[in-house]
Amino acid sequence: MERTEFKTHISAQYNRNLEDLFNHVLAMGGLVEGQLNNAIEAIKGSNSTLASEIKHSDKFVNKHEVEIDSLCARVLARQQPTASDLRLIVSAIRIAVDLERIGDESVNASRLAAKMADVEEIAIETLPGYKALLEMITIDLNILKMVLTCFSQLDLDRLEEVIADDVRITEIKQDSLQEIQDSLNSHHGLAEYTMQMISSIRAAERISAHIVNIAESVVYLINGKDVRSMNSDKLTEFLSRIDK
Repeated sequence: MERTEFKTHISAQYNRNLEDLFNHVLAMGGLVEGQLNNAIEAIKGSNSTLASEIKHSDKFVNKHEVEIDSLCARVLARQQPTASDLRLIVSAIRIAVDLERIGDESVNASRLAAKMADVEEIAIETLPGYKALLEMITIDLNILKMVLTCFSQLDLDRLEEVIADDVRITEIKQDSLQEIQDSLNSHHGLAEYTMQMISSIRAAERISAHIVNIAESVVYLINGKDVRSMNSDKLTEFLSRIDK
C-alpha cells in the first residue's frame, strides 16, 4: 500500500482532503512527541516551567483533534469514501483520540516535576521509581515515533517492536511499584512524593497502551484487519505472519 493510492481520485479536492488528513495526524503526533520529550527533561531537572509548557501545549493538541474530526466529517459527507479511503478516515479518528489522551497523560506524568521543584531537601533522582519512570517515558517516546512513521509510510515492519516495548513497560512498572512499596515501608517521610511518582508511572504505562492502540489502527488502515481484541502475544504472532 502506498500513499499515492490516496491521490488518484478524479476530484482534486478529495485528494487534497485525504493528504490534509495524513498531515494533520502527523502534525498532532509531532506535538505529542514534543510533550513526551519535554516530560523527560522536566522530570530530570524538576523543571516546573517546562512542566507548565507541556500543559500549555495540550490545548494545541486538542485543537488538532477537533480539526481532524471536522475534516473527517467533511470527507464522509461530501465524498462518501469506501475501502481504503474509509479505513483512513476511521483510523485517523481513532489515532487522534489516542494522541489526545497521550497528551493528557504527558501532563499527568510531568506533575512530578512541578511538585519536586519546590522541594529543596529531597533530590528527585533519590526517589524510588525515578529511573524506571524515565526509562518508561523514553520507551514511550521511541515507540510513538516508530508507530507514527509506520502510519506515514503505510509500513507495518516495526510494529512488532512497539508491542514488545509495551510488554517491557509493563514489566518495568511492576518492578518499580515493588521498589516504591519497599521504600515506603522504611522511609515514611517520602510518602507524599512517592504517591506522585506512582501516579506518573501509571501515566507512563497508559501512554504505552494508547500507542499500542495507534499501532492497531495502523494495522487496520493498511491490512483491513481489526486486531483490537488481540492480546500482545496474538498481535505479535499476527504481525509476524502477514505480508508487510
